[in-house]
Amino acid sequence: MQQHYFIGIPIPPTFKDTVEMFNKKYQLETTYKVIPHLKDLHVTLFYLGAVPDELLPPLKNRLIEIATHHQAFPTKINGFSYFGASSGPRVVYLSIEQSIALSSLQREIEHNIAQQLVRPISERFTPHITIAKKRKTTDDFFIQKEKIQPIEVSVHSFSLFTIHPNQSPKYEEIQKFELS
Repeated sequence: MQQHYFIGIPIPPTFKDTVEMFNKKYQLETTYKVIPHLKDLHVTLFYLGAVPDELLPPLKNRLIEIATHHQAFPTKINGFSYFGASSGPRVVYLSIEQSIALSSLQREIEHNIAQQLVRPISERFTPHITIAKKRKTTDDFFIQKEKIQPIEVSVHSFSLFTIHPNQSPKYEEIQKFELS
């Protein structure tokens, strides 16, 4: 089986108290199969899936070029939310404030890499940090979206990660791309 990859912004676990508070408040560990390791917290910019080894060097070169077009920028974790129905969301996450800098970086990565690897472009980007996914139960339980005291995060780079599904932490940084 080929390695699967994604491009993302690693997020330091400096806000682990916030993650733990929501885990306890909504008993996420009893309701979800996947609770990411604190070292796996990230904002996905583009999911690549399987990539043949011979395509990695030109992919990395393109990501180096993209990084030089963008400056470091601040962003904020500003809420608690989910994808799916409030009675049993598919994915629970901490929301990231939308910004021109973040959207521009994501769009350039997605358009360039999708073209290079012949992948579809979704044009939908909801910046977030997943804290729970893959429900264990079909029983209804309710989660409420919340705003939180903003937590500032400085973005100085993005990374190419590979996925090790049977390990924890499961994401391995292959290469970091420093923003100018």
